[in-house]
Amino acid sequence: MANSALNCAICLSPVAPGEETTMCPACQAVYHADCWRENGGCAIYGCAQVPLVEKRQALEIPVSYWGQENKQCPGCGREILAAALRCRHCGAIFESARPQATTEFQQRTALAQRLPAARRTVIVLFVLCVVPFLAPVGAVATLIWRPAHREELRALPSFYAALSLIGLVLAIGQTLALILVTLLYSLVVHH
Repeated sequence: MANSALNCAICLSPVAPGEETTMCPACQAVYHADCWRENGGCAIYGCAQVPLVEKRQALEIPVSYWGQENKQCPGCGREILAAALRCRHCGAIFESARPQATTEFQQRTALAQRLPAARRTVIVLFVLCVVPFLAPVGAVATLIWRPAHREELRALPSFYAALSLIGLVLAIGQTLALILVTLLYSLVVHH
């Protein structure tokens, strides 16, 4: 179905005779089959087969920063390109091209360094909470640790926050059951 006079609207290269092609069912545009798959649909503006794009909630670079070619690295303070995601001088890596204040960068870096320890702590606390005779210790330790480390729990995948909460609920339930069994046992033995 390919014609040598046609250009693929995605890669803008000619569609050679005999190449595997895909035709848009809505606008009949011809594409290289690989280009169609990679793009996820048509590339013709206004066509119903154009893939959905993610809407931007906020601009990456603030309006006040537009037009500037450089920004200051929040890690070392030297000048780098405005769109840089890594400083060529100190090697600092940024989550986005948005300019950051030094304090914001240092806080994010410190948080990222605390996350591995927070992961390990959540797992250890969960194990303490699940083991019946250690459940009271796990409950107390989790009740103390969770409020002091809310920032880390928010930064971790939701699995860790859920694991922490499930462990706490199990530990409290096991501790209450242990107290109830102890009370019932003491009542039965003394009567």
